[in-house]
Amino acid sequence: MKASNVVFSAPLQQLMDEHVSLRKDMDLIYEITEDIECDSGPEVIQLFAKLYEQVSAFNNMLKAHSNREEEGLFPMIARHLGANDRTIEEMESEHEKAEQHLEDFLTEAEKAGVDIDEDAAGWIAVYAVQALATLTQHFAKEEKMLFPLAENMLSMDEKEELGRLFQK
Repeated sequence: MKASNVVFSAPLQQLMDEHVSLRKDMDLIYEITEDIECDSGPEVIQLFAKLYEQVSAFNNMLKAHSNREEEGLFPMIARHLGANDRTIEEMESEHEKAEQHLEDFLTEAEKAGVDIDEDAAGWIAVYAVQALATLTQHFAKEEKMLFPLAENMLSMDEKEELGRLFQK
């Protein structure tokens, strides 16, 4: 896929920039999960503790980003699309899927607690990897299709309204 050469308005550019920041965190999370898979012994437990911290912080940042999309951008785009269009429904479904994987990771990690063993660290880390896989595809769809669509579809007034919503 070739990169879009659309110049985005400030609120859409903000969402793009947030993707860049979130991807850096995703790369770090992925590296830690790879290390957990390759290492053994006490290192795995230390790595898992680091993974838990990273995923917790990432989850909070992702939720803030998703809220801007779900409460601002998505409803605005939905008003322009036909009643039978499933674009926004699909985007929201992908948000839910990624959030569920992260929630499963955090829940299982908390259940395991400080007594977590190597095996548990390995299988619980898989939830984080599943979330990253979902988000990687999701971000690509938003950047290649949804954001350019919004840029072309939304009026200047709507973009300004979106900007104001994002400042709150």
